[in-house]
Amino acid sequence: MTRQSLEEQINEKDAKVCIVGLGQVGLPTALIFCKNGFSVIGHDINESLLSTLNSKKIPFEENGLQELLVESIEKGKFHTTSDIEEAVKKSDVIIICVATPLTDQIKPDLSALEKVTTSLSGLSLTNKLVIIESSIPPGTFSRLILPLIEKKNRLGVDFWAAFVPERLAPGQGLAEIQTTPRVIGHQDSDSGLLAKALYEKIISSQILLTNVTVAEISKLVENTFRDVNVAFANEVGLICERYGIDVQDVIKICNSHPRVKVLQPGPGVGGPCLPKDPYLLLNPPGKPQIESKLILDSRKINDSMPYHVIDLVELALRAQNKKISESTILILGTTYKANVSDTRLSPAKEIISQLVKKGCNVLVFDPKTKESFGGKPVSDIWAAVSASDVLVIVTDHDEFKKLDLQRIYNSMRKVPVLVDTRRIYSKSDAEKIGFVYLSVGYSSYKVK
Repeated sequence: MTRQSLEEQINEKDAKVCIVGLGQVGLPTALIFCKNGFSVIGHDINESLLSTLNSKKIPFEENGLQELLVESIEKGKFHTTSDIEEAVKKSDVIIICVATPLTDQIKPDLSALEKVTTSLSGLSLTNKLVIIESSIPPGTFSRLILPLIEKKNRLGVDFWAAFVPERLAPGQGLAEIQTTPRVIGHQDSDSGLLAKALYEKIISSQILLTNVTVAEISKLVENTFRDVNVAFANEVGLICERYGIDVQDVIKICNSHPRVKVLQPGPGVGGPCLPKDPYLLLNPPGKPQIESKLILDSRKINDSMPYHVIDLVELALRAQNKKISESTILILGTTYKANVSDTRLSPAKEIISQLVKKGCNVLVFDPKTKESFGGKPVSDIWAAVSASDVLVIVTDHDEFKKLDLQRIYNSMRKVPVLVDTRRIYSKSDAEKIGFVYLSVGYSSYKVK
């Protein structure tokens, strides 16, 4: 088969697609291909996950995903298997979406990706297109992935391969897969053209073809840019606390300038990308870590913010002559951002675990997940509110924004403290009601 023959199959949507890794990138990607007329085989080594999917249930919160899963299965477009050899043999396109987390030493953990590519190295990839969507350190595609895959198959002769980094945000994954511009990194033009033909079938936005190393770096720079800007906002928030003013007032003025966009300070960053990708950027495979004071200092700032939230809690309690070890604190939200069920690297984990270490009674409520990070999970939010001295909002779920602030005040213990790390409530409204109100970038008490 020539490149043109596979491209014809793709254009006719006769090409069979295999998605390796059915997590928060792989599953939405698989179902979008189904939605657009392709037959998809989903592979994952997690048998429990496959059982959940086969019973037509989604394993995490994602707008529109449940309905699309049911539709894809009932139309016979989506099947699963734990046998990667079977999945690859039956497919014309293999898209790898496995996780690339960090090790305990804060280095890229590519073990899952290596395991998959090692499996592929022993199989015939003749007339197949291999796509890597997993985030990888620059140089990984040419130095690690291709040498493994090419043990029995020749790039550009037997098979084609490209790096197409995912660009979706959990919670809006289905929409963003279809509307966000995609970057295709390739080493040979035929691979790039095939990948472009494939992604044109599922997205309505721009497709950019480039050198594979440029694609690897650009993906990581995008998230590092966001991480650095969050760190700047957090640093500005800390500075405003020292001056005794509200960072919100400063941001409002600054952002009136057409070339300035200061972000909102918060309790830190979490999730699968922002805390990780800066380290992927700075750790090329087989080489020493690249030094970047700006990037690494930004990581330190964002990682320190959960501890600052704890400082705010202690500050308010001390001002009322209350001991943290004798107080009850209710944490609202353990997911890393609003309206998702993902708790990976959530700031809530460190906030809760440190408060527990300090001996206080920590109650935890999150409507999206059962994860409590060592606190005491509660199902009745109002019973928990009535037992609390301090309410800490860590995640800005829509459900929390709808809570009646006056009822919260009336229900909590005497002189209630509200630490609103996401600024979902108006400071003036909260203080007018009678709350002791604190947030990152604002405290009614002088910060030393």
